[in-house]
Amino acid sequence: FGGASHAKGIVLEKVGVEAKQPNSAIRKCVRVQLIKNGKKITAFVPRDGCLNCIEENDEVLVA
Repeated sequence: FGGASHAKGIVLEKVGVEAKQPNSAIRKCVRVQLIKNGKKITAFVPRDGCLNCIEENDEVLVA
């Protein structure tokens, strides 16, 4: 985040990241493009069902 603890960004897409063996879970994540430097990162979305609250092109705060 360039020395900052938080960064604001735009949601590009929702993705499911598969966990390593022997776990078979699919982690709910989103691809985010940071506003201040344009970098694209993958951010984990915590809690059950929170991915339903986030849509593409939403502005999110990444910590």
